Amino acid sequence: MIVAAGLGALFGVGCLIAALFELQGFGAPRDSDPRALYLLSLGLGFAVCVAGPLALWRLLFPESAVGWGVVGGVFAVIVVVALLGISL
Repeated sequence: MIVAAGLGALFGVGCLIAALFELQGFGAPRDSDPRALYLLSLGLGFAVCVAGPLALWRLLFPESAVGWGVVGGVFAVIVVVALLGISL
């Protein structure tokens, strides 16, 4: 469980850093826009990094797991929407 949470955190931070580099144009030609499909896949990857360990916790320890899946899912959606620049 601790390994899944640690890997989820590492990959989640990696997705956020890669999205930040993409939005700032690091390593891309000067006049190019950020690739929307790449940003969407990074957002989906971040959501999986948050939801995966929470789902594993729910499966392995159902008596001690609280409803953090909903909270984690909402947090992941907020971060993905903020990364993609979508206004609600």
